[in-house]
Amino acid sequence: MDIIGRQSLRQTWDDLAELYGEKTALIVEDIAGHTQQYSYRELNEEINRAANLFTVQGIVKGDKVAVHLRNCAEFILCWFGLAKIGAIVVPVNAHYLRNECSYLLTKCDVHTVVTEKEFLHIYEELAELPEHNLNQLMLARCHDGESYEGTLNFNQLLHQQSAILMSDVPLSAEDTAEILFTSGTTSRPKGVVITHYNLRFAGYYTAWQAAIRSDDVYLTVMPAFHIDCQCTAAMAAFSAGATFVLLEKYSARKFWSQVCKYRATITECIPLMVRTLMLQPKTPWEQNHCLREVFFYLTLSDQEKQAFLDRYQVSFLTSYGMTETIVGLIGDRPGDKRRWPSIGRTGFCYDAQIINSEGAVAAVGEMGEICVKGEPGKTIFKEYYRDPEATAKALSRDGWLRTGDAGYMDEEGFFYFVDRNINMIKRCGENVSCVEIENVISAHPKIFEAAVVGVDDAMCCQAIKAFVIPKEGMEVTEDELLTYCETHLARFKVPSSIEIRKTFARTSTGKVQKHFLCGMN
Repeated sequence: MDIIGRQSLRQTWDDLAELYGEKTALIVEDIAGHTQQYSYRELNEEINRAANLFTVQGIVKGDKVAVHLRNCAEFILCWFGLAKIGAIVVPVNAHYLRNECSYLLTKCDVHTVVTEKEFLHIYEELAELPEHNLNQLMLARCHDGESYEGTLNFNQLLHQQSAILMSDVPLSAEDTAEILFTSGTTSRPKGVVITHYNLRFAGYYTAWQAAIRSDDVYLTVMPAFHIDCQCTAAMAAFSAGATFVLLEKYSARKFWSQVCKYRATITECIPLMVRTLMLQPKTPWEQNHCLREVFFYLTLSDQEKQAFLDRYQVSFLTSYGMTETIVGLIGDRPGDKRRWPSIGRTGFCYDAQIINSEGAVAAVGEMGEICVKGEPGKTIFKEYYRDPEATAKALSRDGWLRTGDAGYMDEEGFFYFVDRNINMIKRCGENVSCVEIENVISAHPKIFEAAVVGVDDAMCCQAIKAFVIPKEGMEVTEDELLTYCETHLARFKVPSSIEIRKTFARTSTGKVQKHFLCGMN
């Protein structure tokens, strides 16, 4: 099935501007509460100005430009402005430090960076290093007249550009639009190559999955440099002619009022958001929302999930995917029944199966690795950038992708996520899921969050160690938690030790970076 044809993102935005004109396309709210708003016509014109600015600065088709920004309108303008001239955006995780940024610049041969004042020092230092040919720094989120030595004022130069696109370079749907790097929690980040087709398809797919209409308002706090924000939120909202609301930063204290303020009909939540929202004082207005769907990503205990749904009177639309799959290709489907804690069934244009340890298709209920199938460069990623070995290891020639996740399928085709394979613990011959133990511990009334890892053990192959963050104002002991685990878990699943922490190191999307917990590399 080919629902994109030869359409590039340039054609996409020209069509959206023609179709939806003065309808509100984008609202951005920064951490101070200031907002910017654009209609579809205005946003397309601003994207054209960004494209023209890059052209004037010598950026041509195939060039890679790093964009290191927090959630802001300028990120959207760079993302699509570069696409309109056939250049390639390399989004940089806003939490990256110098060495991580240096790796991306080297890997992608980047000469131009768009960033903001908070991150400027990183690139000033990198520009001094002989291994980098970093010859152009553009500073966004600046006022007119604001200048810093060795930089160009992106916003000031943007205002000087024409709203009519200058470039007429030929574009194809198969052209690379961006290189999006994975989180790299267990190894160096890999550059996921994403095409114009991928992004356009993602918009159609997720709009179908959530039944998004032009009168919807999709609000998100997911970071713009992440696949969730781009393909589950932005592309879906824009493809349907809906309004996309992008918040600069998540605040548990403010988030629900923002949902109500913008009359959002769709939003996204990860477990950390669910847990922190549940800690907020109840208010009489918190059910005065318009939410039809809350996209939810792994994973919560049954108790946590039900408590959240009961309090806020919402429903979860479960979706499972990864950067390489572009969208949540397994998930709840429009008009279909939902079966918690299943992650759903496969969507259109995809296939999925469970492969057991012998490499055969698993029987119903048998645990194995979740493998998914799509068309590279169209419905799943094209390849890992300059890494054919990693590409061949993960992606077969006929489009089957190994996810590295453990799960099983029931007799009706519903899939169940058990854990990341790297999070499965082998204890005395038994496979133990970290997530299962985490969910049990998190249900303890004094615990805010738990993280479980396997540690080397001479007797048991691996021992189970849990780390916990107590709820604010609560005190809990290791013995108390071990006793609790003994009454709620099989003996071989009970942790050997439990360590109490105040915080966890996290990725940009709130996932616990487990390799830091025990000093693991």
